[in-house]
Amino acid sequence: MTFRKFSKRAIITSLFLGILLAGSVAFAWWTAGGSGTGYAKAASASPLTTVDVSASTTADLYPGGTGTLKIQIHNPNTYAVTVTGISATGPATSNDVNCDAANTVTMVAPLTSLSIAVPAGGNSTVQTFANAVAMNNGGSADNSCMGKVFELPVSLTGVNS
Repeated sequence: MTFRKFSKRAIITSLFLGILLAGSVAFAWWTAGGSGTGYAKAASASPLTTVDVSASTTADLYPGGTGTLKIQIHNPNTYAVTVTGISATGPATSNDVNCDAANTVTMVAPLTSLSIAVPAGGNSTVQTFANAVAMNNGGSADNSCMGKVFELPVSLTGVNS
C-alpha cells in the first residue's frame, strides 16, 4: 500500500474549501427563514358617559336668561379620547315634579369645535360652558323651578387621541 503525498497547495486549498463549506452551512442555519401569518384584533369602542357633577353647578339660571352647563366625561376605553362636540338629545329633567323642566330648560346650541381630553379609563376635568343653557320666560319657569338642578341628556362626539 502506497500513500500519495499531497502538495502544500492542495492541502491549503482543501482546508480553505472545508472551512468555506462549514461557514456556509452555519450561516444558512442561523439565517433560516419562513413564512406564516400574524394576527391582531381591533378593540370595540365603548360609549363615553357623563359623571354626576350636579353638586358643583352654579345657580345662575333664571327665566328668560342663560346659564352655565357643567359636564364631566368618563372614558371606559383602553385608549384616550378627545371630545369634539356636545349636543342635547332630549328634554331637561328636574328632581321636582312641580317644575316642568322639559318645557323650561334647553341647550342654547350644540357645542362644537371642542378639544376635551379624556384619558383611557378615566375622567375629564369638569368642563364649564357659560351661557350654554337657557330657561324660557314664563310657563312653568316660575317659583316651582327656583333652586332646582336640571339634568340635560347629551350626545358626545369624540375621536381617539
